[in-house]
Amino acid sequence: MPNVADNTTVPAVEARDIAAGKGSDPAFSALSFRIEPGSFTALVGPNGAGKTTLFESILGLIAPHSGELRVLGDKPCRMRRQTAYVPQAAGIAHDDALIGREFVCAACNAHRLGVALPRARRRAREAVNAALDTVGARDLAERRLSTLSGGQRQRLLIAQALVEQPRLILLDEPLSQLDPAARDWIVTVARRLTERGIAVIFSTHDINPVLGACDRVLYLAQGRGRIGSVDEIICERTLSELYATPMRVIRDSGRRFVFEGGQSRALAEAG
Repeated sequence: MPNVADNTTVPAVEARDIAAGKGSDPAFSALSFRIEPGSFTALVGPNGAGKTTLFESILGLIAPHSGELRVLGDKPCRMRRQTAYVPQAAGIAHDDALIGREFVCAACNAHRLGVALPRARRRAREAVNAALDTVGARDLAERRLSTLSGGQRQRLLIAQALVEQPRLILLDEPLSQLDPAARDWIVTVARRLTERGIAVIFSTHDINPVLGACDRVLYLAQGRGRIGSVDEIICERTLSELYATPMRVIRDSGRRFVFEGGQSRALAEAG
């Protein structure tokens, strides 16, 4: 799969004071951030904080109420072919009779191939093989989807997204319902994509699996957002500002746990 690092020097995503949401009430407002090509950004926040709304805005499915949002230097709706969205494997309906290669190849006909001429078929086969290799799933190519674990299906979903050679990829809770080994594999795959110049925005409820992989954290809460390094964002000062209430961050064995101030004191005393 070709490296896309030299395709552009413009930000993968740039938001300037945006507010967005469904209906009249925005999920967040006054949100500004910049995501560079080839970077790994963890998108973190509680349910209802606006993570899905932000993804929909980046995909051009909804327009911000105010502010300016640019994707790869243009309006989001104009960059959909260079922006890939990967849902949770658990939420995807599929034909269990399909084998991995057929599932990934389904993306080849999405926009451009039309009549399956020999040259087009060859390009499709090469693109599918490259995508499978990138996510470490060549061994899944001939296996039926019904025999695969959640983590293996998630890798095939990422491979399917890579067939179109995107410059930006949105991973929507890809670690949901996966065991620790599968979670580590998906994080490794995401980091590998950034090495090819692809910008990755990785939505997750739990920051811990991506602590050692992400470059920056974009944290949404209470209608607000902050972006920065892990240490800048997953700290008591920043989270207390976001939640407008005292927050505690406890570090233990390389992991971070966030609690409201009163609850964390009670837990510390109980421990």
